[in-house]
Amino acid sequence: MMKEPGRSLHQNYHDQHYGFPIHDDNELFGRLLMEINQAGLSWEIILKKEKNIRQAYDNFNIEKVASYTDKDRERLLSDPGIIRNKLKVNAAIENAKFILAIQKEYGSFEKWMEHHHPKSKEEWVKLFKKTFRFTGGEIVNEFLMSIGYLPGAHSQTCPIYQEVLKAKPIFLKKLEHINIQKFISDWIVASNAFDTEKYLDFYLPDAVLDDPSVGRKFSGHKGVKEYFESYFIGYNTHTIQVNLAIADEENAHLEVEFTGDFPEGKIGGTFDFKIRNGKIAFVKADLIH
Repeated sequence: MMKEPGRSLHQNYHDQHYGFPIHDDNELFGRLLMEINQAGLSWEIILKKEKNIRQAYDNFNIEKVASYTDKDRERLLSDPGIIRNKLKVNAAIENAKFILAIQKEYGSFEKWMEHHHPKSKEEWVKLFKKTFRFTGGEIVNEFLMSIGYLPGAHSQTCPIYQEVLKAKPIFLKKLEHINIQKFISDWIVASNAFDTEKYLDFYLPDAVLDDPSVGRKFSGHKGVKEYFESYFIGYNTHTIQVNLAIADEENAHLEVEFTGDFPEGKIGGTFDFKIRNGKIAFVKADLIH
């Protein structure tokens, strides 16, 4: 049996915090910071130091941490009450800066999280590694479970599981039916802006794009990126919607007009979409000369 005070620390976190949604950006940042600091250590060490960590990082105030100077880094690295690891300290400061940029674009860190829901653990890990510092698979998984984005914080037989459900964690939220008309319109906007990253975000990681006119199928984000950069950016291709027929919540047929730096100058085209979990799973493109 675990001895005090460790048992009480774990019990409090388990019963009052673990798996419960967090709606405050500073606290979301704080939880991520703590998970990063836990890497290679026991969670009990982090819980024992939580008060000191919170105080040292200005109560997890994102703006304040993002503005930390070299003097603040030195202060943190000389504070015995926290985890004095240079990589972890630097990650806290840099991640705060990244979150400020996210807030500017999405309105809040929480809205950024909601925007990317739902994702598999693997997809979340890939996104966090691309966006933040010091965010490996275990860190991201624990962070997401601890705030209700992934299930697994509690077994279904645990009494606290029912309390977590009452708090409506987002992992329970089924994907709302997307507005396909708006989805396709936004997809065209991203295409015409030649914004590769935003364009790829419309596709599932394992999506397939089939274009018989070029004699190939393009698989995954790597393949779709190659297609987009070769035939849209490469030919300065702009897309104009002519007609959209929505068969159901997952299937749509789009007729378009293309203009660009190709011999015809202007051609027609169609796309047949298969949408799954709010993303494009399959699309067949066809040119009409």
